[in-house]
Amino acid sequence: MKKGCVIYCRVSTSKQAQEGESLDAQEKICRNIAKDKGYKIMPNNKVWRESFSGRKDSRPIFDKMLDYVKKHSKEIDCLIFRNIDRLTRGGSFPYEKIKNEMTKYHIKLLDSYGVIQPLRNALEGTGFKYPWSEYSPSERAEKMEADLTQEEVRRILIRTIGRAIELVGQGYHVSPPYDGYKNKKIFENGKKKTIQVENPSRSKYYKKMFQLRASGRYSDEEIVDKLNAIGFKTISKNKWDKAHENIIGKTGGVPLAVKQLQRIIKRPIYCGVICHKWTHYQPIKAKYDGLVDIETFNKANKGKMYIRKINDTLETVHNYSPIMADRKRLKNNPLFPFKNVILCPYCNKPFLGSSSKGKSGKKFPTYHCSRNHKYFGVNKIEFENNVKKFIEGIEFKKDFIDVIEEIFINEYRKRQKEITRFSSDLSSNVAQLKAEKEQALDALMVASSKVVKNGIEERIDKLEEKILKVQKQRNGTEVSEYDIKDFIGYAKFLMEHCDELLLNTANMHNLRSQQTLFGLVFEEFPNYKDIVNGTPKLSLVFQQKKTSRDEKSLMVARRGIEPLLPG
Repeated sequence: MKKGCVIYCRVSTSKQAQEGESLDAQEKICRNIAKDKGYKIMPNNKVWRESFSGRKDSRPIFDKMLDYVKKHSKEIDCLIFRNIDRLTRGGSFPYEKIKNEMTKYHIKLLDSYGVIQPLRNALEGTGFKYPWSEYSPSERAEKMEADLTQEEVRRILIRTIGRAIELVGQGYHVSPPYDGYKNKKIFENGKKKTIQVENPSRSKYYKKMFQLRASGRYSDEEIVDKLNAIGFKTISKNKWDKAHENIIGKTGGVPLAVKQLQRIIKRPIYCGVICHKWTHYQPIKAKYDGLVDIETFNKANKGKMYIRKINDTLETVHNYSPIMADRKRLKNNPLFPFKNVILCPYCNKPFLGSSSKGKSGKKFPTYHCSRNHKYFGVNKIEFENNVKKFIEGIEFKKDFIDVIEEIFINEYRKRQKEITRFSSDLSSNVAQLKAEKEQALDALMVASSKVVKNGIEERIDKLEEKILKVQKQRNGTEVSEYDIKDFIGYAKFLMEHCDELLLNTANMHNLRSQQTLFGLVFEEFPNYKDIVNGTPKLSLVFQQKKTSRDEKSLMVARRGIEPLLPG
């Protein structure tokens, strides 16, 4: 005679278990029912508990329980649960499927609210029974209850997800914080909303990550080494069992890897921009500041992802950079080294360079332009002689070196705190690694097993390797005022010899480098007329040499035939 039962308890999430009817509360109620009915709880007084969505057809613990019920159906009389919505949230169809499955094994469903009634035989008074004569008086109520639970889920999701979509579209945050941030509740128009703010203990890693990559001086492998050297480890999280009741381990807590760095760098949230499926993947400015600015984000992504502002909206572009269009239009030609930095006097666009062939078959290299204006061309030799003459006639303003030195020192003072903190983080990490090494050495001394000793020795070797790497990083971060002064001296040398740099065509192999050099000397790229007349706009730190100015001041009248003097 059957007198066993199984008990199933479910919540959707661990958060619901805390805020709503917990697994413990459900279990207590179901155990009381089993006790009142005189049932033995199987297996071994165990209750099947699960934190999983009831909308899913397949659930780990529920499926495992069904397998157990089928194998022990001869001993089990009923399945006890709190309410139909604990069994399923998928509506009447999955509920009927579960009920039919249990009926096939002659197992009853029993809910604590008493909605489900036992089967009755419509021909009971006749002494006969047929499959069609057996029915459940509560069948309609059960289906209605199952459909109501599904409808309730729909209403809850429409309300919560709809509100979340609205908040994200307004620039607020609705989920756990990204690493480097922490959530903060604010009140706006009397309503509580969530934003992300900087988490000082973690944000330093992400700021450093973007700054190093934006500088363009380090490979991804070098950046990863630097961040790991100051102690970066991924966030450690609990690993739960299938029922999400017991912690069975940890995940995370490992050093940064190159691929992870490359994924993080692409996340616009770190520059205060939300790009989410709920914004249709269109970028919007968040209601809070990012860890870095958009310019740093763009530099760090090197054009693979670029955020630009168009009027009051943001736009993301992939595989783009502001100079890419120029690179396509403006190509360096060693025969015409100045065509991209000296502009046409009519349209202020870069010159074209070509060599036309005369009747004699000889080629005549010419800088020329005819974009929506009459043709303008200058012989290559004449063009470059005029450029050379002007550039040799400019010099660096001596007074500016003192100003620049003061600016550099002041900036160093601002960055000194950051450098000191970075060095301190490195030192702390070294101390921690040495402590771990010391513990490993102590364990090695007391270990008796050869296998254990080999494992500890291998760990010590890895720790020693890490310590050497971190110490190397620490030694490379020491920057002093002497380094700043050396840099200023080098900058002064470059400025005093700018004519050699600008006229050395060996430096013109790279368009960007050439435009950068000219951009340091000129406030804006000059046109050819300005070069000939000596009127280009120079940057604040350059001026025309005194001799060059004196020569021009003598030419106050147009050159012509001198009048004969009397006598």
